[in-house]
Amino acid sequence: MGWHSYCGGVRHTIVPANIYLASNDYISRYLFNPFTIATCLGRPTTAFTNSAIIYAISNAIAGRSVNSMLALGLASYLSVYPALLFPPLVLLCYDHYISKVKSGGSCVSYVASHSLIFVADIAGFLVISYGVTGYSWDFISATYGAHLLVPDLTPNAGLWWYFLIEIFDPFREFFLGVFWLHLASYVGGLTIRLRRQPLFVMTCLLGIFAIFKPYPGISDVSIYLSFLTLYRHIFPLMRYTFLSVSALLYASLLGPIFYHLWIYAGSGNANFFYAITLVWSLGLSILVADSLYAVLRDEWDEERPEVRGKEARQI
Repeated sequence: MGWHSYCGGVRHTIVPANIYLASNDYISRYLFNPFTIATCLGRPTTAFTNSAIIYAISNAIAGRSVNSMLALGLASYLSVYPALLFPPLVLLCYDHYISKVKSGGSCVSYVASHSLIFVADIAGFLVISYGVTGYSWDFISATYGAHLLVPDLTPNAGLWWYFLIEIFDPFREFFLGVFWLHLASYVGGLTIRLRRQPLFVMTCLLGIFAIFKPYPGISDVSIYLSFLTLYRHIFPLMRYTFLSVSALLYASLLGPIFYHLWIYAGSGNANFFYAITLVWSLGLSILVADSLYAVLRDEWDEERPEVRGKEARQI
């Protein structure tokens, strides 16, 4: 499907109404999120990445597309993964653009021009880093290479470390490719299926990053949950809220305990901690899938008001 046929027929983007009404409410939900507070206590650099992502999305909603691309470039420079947010973000900017310009515009040229801004921004940061590090490109393998090749298998809340410890080394490159392909595969499908809701696509992708990144942290969960609260109108349509929230609370409490028992007390083993990380990932997976179902059901109800409130079965 070409960009013309994909973008040309869409003239309005579905954005939750409360996003324009109470920015202070959203800010408080993010800043006072327990996971955000815990992130601040840990002082990771992902706080800067999250700030850049939030700034990029807020500028896209406000119609400042250049600022949005520059902020996303900064986030991608810091953590790599935000680069996958480019397709839905540029479509959000484009939808705002055509809503203001009566004559419309070429989607291809718009995406191409903003792609150049995005790439040039990252290239500029890389050149600056090249100069700061004594005119050496060695920092690339030490930073981005660590993300892509996953050399550090220190236990974390992710799913990769235990699996990469267990597999044989000759198969490592193959499974790394599979894992990265799996993570990137969500972008195209979600962006196409939810073309009218690019903001929710980014929200959903943030949740997927929190599950399938090689080195996830609670900061990834904090930004996802904060963006999810923008869609409070879909909460009544979600079916497994109790299960997902219970799993997340259960893992949040027992995760640090099992880690301490294994690493410090020596009274457990890797299976204790990895089992609780599976529960954590399961809770997030249920929450992401359930919110996606709720958005699709809400979209269906908007298109067909006569079926609102009735039971529906996906075929």
